[in-house]
Amino acid sequence: MEIALVHDHYEQAHLDRVVEEMKTLGTPTLKAVWMECWGIWCALEGCHRLRAAAILGITPEIEEVPFDDTTTVLELGLDYQDDFRVCEIVDGAYARHTIRFED
Repeated sequence: MEIALVHDHYEQAHLDRVVEEMKTLGTPTLKAVWMECWGIWCALEGCHRLRAAAILGITPEIEEVPFDDTTTVLELGLDYQDDFRVCEIVDGAYARHTIRFED
């Protein structure tokens, strides 16, 4: 399974904390959109959790979010400061950083 991250940047100190938390909490579940044309998932959240899972050798669980042109991130209950459409996140995600996990 390959997952594209919403963005490429991360904070090392935050990632270190997430890795330690995930050692106790276990496998993360993240909302993602299936991108059929690229054959990958696009995570709508959890870039630090995805990186931490990869470090720990844990394959995350995916909660699939239906892709359409109108759904917004706030409608999905995602923690974003601004409301915008999910399709804006997904656009170009295949070209961002991706992580491959074992199925």
